[in-house]
Amino acid sequence: MLLCAPVLKNQNENLLPKIVSEREALNSKLSKIKPGFLKKFTKLAIILFFSLSLLGYYPALAVPPVRHSVAKASADEQRGEVIANKFSKPLILPHPGYLSTKFSSYHPGLDIAIGLGMPIHPIIDGEVIQVSRDFWGLGNFVEVSHENGFKSKYAHMGRIFVKVGDKVTEEKMLGEVGLTGNTSGPHTHLEITLNGNYVDPAGLLPEIPGMPIMASTK
Repeated sequence: MLLCAPVLKNQNENLLPKIVSEREALNSKLSKIKPGFLKKFTKLAIILFFSLSLLGYYPALAVPPVRHSVAKASADEQRGEVIANKFSKPLILPHPGYLSTKFSSYHPGLDIAIGLGMPIHPIIDGEVIQVSRDFWGLGNFVEVSHENGFKSKYAHMGRIFVKVGDKVTEEKMLGEVGLTGNTSGPHTHLEITLNGNYVDPAGLLPEIPGMPIMASTK
């Protein structure tokens, strides 16, 4: 054992400079990495996201982003004549409630506020073509295909009771009102498209009352 000690000592001394040298090289590489790059990239991503939203791109997990246009429906169609021309029967509301957000180029649908767990029905008979979850904002949603190129989408759902391929009628429950996705309260975000273009649902559906004004208490 005494004869081996000097040999081990020499070996450790030979290894020490190499280890120190490698550590210095690693520290030198790490010091060249600029921590500000990640912050700049994050800011750029946020600015790009909002810019695309303002330009009419709807948030979706798609590469490249798909741009949807708003249907250029005439005033007569928006007053309800499109129902008689395009549908075999009048549309219904997916559930009772209050209109909390109207249709616009920045919000391609309307929001119907109601309590959690309210059953959601299709606005007219059709076939379920998509059941999914959108992580950008819509949360759990169901999309239904209808006659003559119309489609409807129901978002922020809690539970979903249908699957792709199901034939649904107005009496069928698609699911329940929930709080999934980007929402500040329980409601259904309803979108209607005609041949891929957004249409204002307010021009097709029965009238939806506005949010009631709460009386102030003394």
